[in-house]
Amino acid sequence: MAAKYATPVCSDADSRLVNASTGSMKPTTAISQSPANSTTVLEMQGETSSVKTLLGAQVLVSNEITLGVDSLVRQSIRHEPPQPIELEHAIELTEDAVMPLAAQFAGNTGVVLQGMGAALIIFGLDAAGLSLTSPTRDEVETLFNRLVAVSEVRPISHEVLPIHSRFFAAMLMLREFMHHLNFANVALEPSRDPV
Repeated sequence: MAAKYATPVCSDADSRLVNASTGSMKPTTAISQSPANSTTVLEMQGETSSVKTLLGAQVLVSNEITLGVDSLVRQSIRHEPPQPIELEHAIELTEDAVMPLAAQFAGNTGVVLQGMGAALIIFGLDAAGLSLTSPTRDEVETLFNRLVAVSEVRPISHEVLPIHSRFFAAMLMLREFMHHLNFANVALEPSRDPV
């Protein structure tokens, strides 16, 4: 079962992708590669998430997916800490939402995480005494694997990371976005809204 977490399986789901400007179920037109000075922003909210590539104030690519922290918890996580089967289901749901975005965000190496997901992760890392404001994909993977260990066998008392379902969901979603969209690092921007 641990192999599922270490090497996520890509699925060919039809997608939960919504074009943010038209509301249609088709993604916006992809660009072959984002300009070098563009910024990719992932905004993770409660019910939905959005991914945008910005060049200054201009939006080059924008997509909304119908999966957010709270909706992922509702659809897959019933225990604290989540059971391994719940994490597998959450991974599958997230992959189904993320994989259709891969071609649109080719060439982007980093992402800025905003919204509820960023706030949950920042709060959780701070509570654990970790000052990671721009973790790499490997660091996110290591943090996620620590959560998986708690889910599978590791005693909760041996882990300083939070074990609540929303933190698990936010970390899982970030991990899947970074892995499948090939983001090398993430800048965590605190939310102005309460979590």
